[in-house]
Amino acid sequence: MKKLDLIYLPVFLLLAFLLYFNPFPSSFFLSVIHLLLGCFVLIKGSAYFVESTVDMAAKLGVSEHTIGLTVVAFGTSLPELAVSGIASYGGHVETAWGNVVGSNVTNILLILGVAMIITSIRPSKYAFRDAITMLAISIITIFLIFDGGLQFYDGILLLSFYFIFVYMLRKRGIEGEEMVSRMSPLLTLLFFVAGMAGVAMGADGMVRGAVSISSLLGVKEVAIAASIVALGTSLPELATSVVAAMKKHHGIAVGNVIGSNIMNLGLVLGFSSLLHTIPISISSVPLLFFLLVSIATPVILYRKWVGKVTGSIMLLLYVLFLIFVYL
Repeated sequence: MKKLDLIYLPVFLLLAFLLYFNPFPSSFFLSVIHLLLGCFVLIKGSAYFVESTVDMAAKLGVSEHTIGLTVVAFGTSLPELAVSGIASYGGHVETAWGNVVGSNVTNILLILGVAMIITSIRPSKYAFRDAITMLAISIITIFLIFDGGLQFYDGILLLSFYFIFVYMLRKRGIEGEEMVSRMSPLLTLLFFVAGMAGVAMGADGMVRGAVSISSLLGVKEVAIAASIVALGTSLPELATSVVAAMKKHHGIAVGNVIGSNIMNLGLVLGFSSLLHTIPISISSVPLLFFLLVSIATPVILYRKWVGKVTGSIMLLLYVLFLIFVYL
C-alpha cells in the first residue's frame, strides 16, 4: 500500500459520501459527472478492497497462488457484482443484465483483442479448458433465458455452477510462495472498510448516472449498461490483462478475461437474479454478441489464432457491437 493511498483516503471517502447522498442528476452534464465519479470511486474502492484482503490472507499464511485464483480474480469482477447487484435490487433490471453481458463482450473483444495486438499471446495449458467452461455456462444462461428471463431459481443454479468452478480450481497448479503482509492490522481493516464502502457507493453512483443518461437521451437503458457501464466496470480486467501482456505474463492476460467472464455469469448474474426477476429478450443485440464471443473464444484458442490480425478483427467487432446496441 503506497503512502499516497493513505493521504488520499479521506478525500476518497468524502467523494464517495457526496456521490451516494446526491439525488438523481437532472441534466446530461451532471449525469455524466455522476457516472464518471461513480466509476472512479468504484474502481478505487475495488483496489482498496483487493489490497486489504490480500494482506489479510497474508496474515493468515495463505499462498499467492490461492489468492490469485480466488481473491484477485474476485476483485476484478467486484465492480460488475456491485453495479448489477445494486441495479437489480433497485429494479433497474436492464442495467443489471446489460452490464454483465456487455462486460463479457468487452472482456473478449476489447481487452483480449488489445492484449493480442500488444504481444503474441501464448495461452496457458488451462486456457482452452476454461474457455470451454465459459462456453458451457454461457449456453446454460441462454437456455435459462428462453422462458423470458431469469428467476430466483435460475440464480441459484448459476451460483451453483460458479461455486463448482471454484471448487474445481482447488488442485490446479503448484502453490506459490506465501504472501508477505505489508500493513498493520489497523490499516488493513481501515482499507477493507473503505474499499467496501467505495464499491457500494461508487456502484450506486454509476447506476444512477447511467439511468439518468438513458432517460435524458431517450436511449434504452440496456444500451448504456452494455456499453458505458460495462466498459467502466471492466477497467480492472483491462488494466490487469494489458499490463500482463506487456510483461509477457500470457496466462494472466488470458486467464483473467476468461475467469472474469465465468464469474460474471455465475456469481454476478446469479446473485442479481436472486434479488429481482430479470426479464431478458432472447433476440436482443447484446445477447447475440455475447453468444458469438462465447463460441468464438475456445475456437480461437484451439486454433491458436492469437496474433495481431485476430486482435484487430476483435477490436473491429467491438466497434460494431457499440454501433448496434444503440440502433
